[in-house]
Amino acid sequence: MLFVQQIVLEYTKAVRNANAANVRRSVRFLPVEFDKADITDEILFNKAWLFQAPDGLHKSCKTKILGENALFTVKFAPDFFGERIFVKRAENGYEILYTDKKARGWIKSKFTLTEGKSGRIVYNDRYGSWDSPLWIYYLITFNFVCVDKSAFKQKLFFIKEPDFTFTDMKPLRYSGY
Repeated sequence: MLFVQQIVLEYTKAVRNANAANVRRSVRFLPVEFDKADITDEILFNKAWLFQAPDGLHKSCKTKILGENALFTVKFAPDFFGERIFVKRAENGYEILYTDKKARGWIKSKFTLTEGKSGRIVYNDRYGSWDSPLWIYYLITFNFVCVDKSAFKQKLFFIKEPDFTFTDMKPLRYSGY
């Protein structure tokens, strides 16, 4: 079974200083609340949305339980994992894939998780509108843990050093999209 946690941390130029950056970098995992009896699908997906303002971090959590429809089917449509992360079955586990450009780039395998293994992907993104000079920045973290359903606990993602880590900070430059 694959447990996935996505943490989207949104911020603006008002908190683009070193102290605020240290706070953002410290958010690598969050606790998850589920009843074990409710976990019936192959993939459990937890998404947490945080906003960083000058007065601190503000939380708004959304949680979903997903089944096989979350797995990558060779289409470039955004799915539950967003436009850059793809997950497909592999022998004895799951292959985690990544593209550096939203739904347009080359999809590359970053790691394969088998029973008892964990991984983390971290990347930056930004969004601006043609009618607003305000840029909105995102620090996006995906935590993956491949374990049996019986191993689920509230602090499942609290792994300081996962077996696999991939960070991609390129998208903050102007990329024309």
